[in-house]
Amino acid sequence: MKKTFQKTLIAAAAGVALMSAAGTASANSLLFPYFTTNSGAQSVLSLSANNTAAGGSAGETIHYVYNYGSSCTHFDGNGKLTTNDLLQHSIAATAAGGFGKAVSTDASTPFYFPLANSFGFLTVTNKTTVGAVISGEMAIVDPSTGLVTSYAGISNGLETVGTTSEGDFSGITDEKFDLRFFGSAVTSTSWYGVVTGNMYTAITAGANWTGGQQLTNNGVVYNNDESPISGTATKNLICAGSFTANDLMNTAQQAAVGGNGGLIHATGSVITPTVTNGVGYTSSGLILMKLQAVQSAVGAPFAGKQFLHREAVTPF
Repeated sequence: MKKTFQKTLIAAAAGVALMSAAGTASANSLLFPYFTTNSGAQSVLSLSANNTAAGGSAGETIHYVYNYGSSCTHFDGNGKLTTNDLLQHSIAATAAGGFGKAVSTDASTPFYFPLANSFGFLTVTNKTTVGAVISGEMAIVDPSTGLVTSYAGISNGLETVGTTSEGDFSGITDEKFDLRFFGSAVTSTSWYGVVTGNMYTAITAGANWTGGQQLTNNGVVYNNDESPISGTATKNLICAGSFTANDLMNTAQQAAVGGNGGLIHATGSVITPTVTNGVGYTSSGLILMKLQAVQSAVGAPFAGKQFLHREAVTPF
């Protein structure tokens, strides 16, 4: 298991799709926009704490909040890091197919996800010492889909000890994206969208984050030869969710674009929150993770591989 794990991490480092992380000078929350516990897959979290973190047996309490599955369900618990510490572990618990800690004797404490065959996003927050910074990255290897990737966690750059800033990602306001997709004979393309905003109230209540964004194609899509095809289609994302290009096209547009690929200038907008028990969660923007699975007919070296990256905001 150890040898296989080392090989997969080397492969992940060699074939990465990296994602930028904001700088921070205070205790902070990290957002990891995608993980999977698909059978045979490993999502590997690597965390570290800086030299202002607490040492000794108490260390820093780090709060994990998993948001998983199609209903984006909340699941949380605490782990532990210490000064200049390194904690590396599978997202999945061993009973759910994970390998546990990369070094079994590591005195740090992970908080594992207990379910196999699931997916979602994760926030990790320092809760103990003011100014104690955590940073980290996620590596994912999924043999069933050919996905080998890694990315840096996104820091909110806010003080999270003694404040209301845990899970506050309202600084992410991206709502315009160029969604490009190859022809269906080349790749199968989908996106996993995480709705951003201040998740603090939901996290502290142990409630599901229900911030929402509506994506629209702005009334037009373009085929691979830049011909515009009119028609409006929308896709709602509550907390997080997956979609394809077809979700932002009506059936006539899908037929007109055909199997040659195209371009959609997609724009998100805030969905008025549903108020439950006096609480409604307002979104600020979106993080879109693009997944492209290459069809077998493409041939070597791309066939059977899957690529993942974060879509950049586009001022179209």
